[in-house]
Amino acid sequence: MDRSKDKPADRRKAVIALHPEDLYDIETYFMAEGVSEFEYDEELDVFRFVEDGRFAFCKEFADWKLLKERGYLGV
Repeated sequence: MDRSKDKPADRRKAVIALHPEDLYDIETYFMAEGVSEFEYDEELDVFRFVEDGRFAFCKEFADWKLLKERGYLGV
C-alpha cells in the first residue's frame, strides 16, 4: 500500500496562480475605491510604484520579481 498519499500536502508547493490581468482588475477596483497602493499611468494604461514611478504591472505583464522584492506579494 502506498502511504505517500496519506501525507499532508507540502504548503510550499501550493501556489496561487495570479495573472497580470487579475492583478490589474484587482488594482483597478482598489483605485476606484480610493485605496490603491499604486500610481496609475493613464497614458500608458499601467500601474507604477508610488515610491519611484517604476513600472509595476499592466494587463499583459507584471514585474513579479520587483513586486515580490518590495513586499507586495505575500509569497
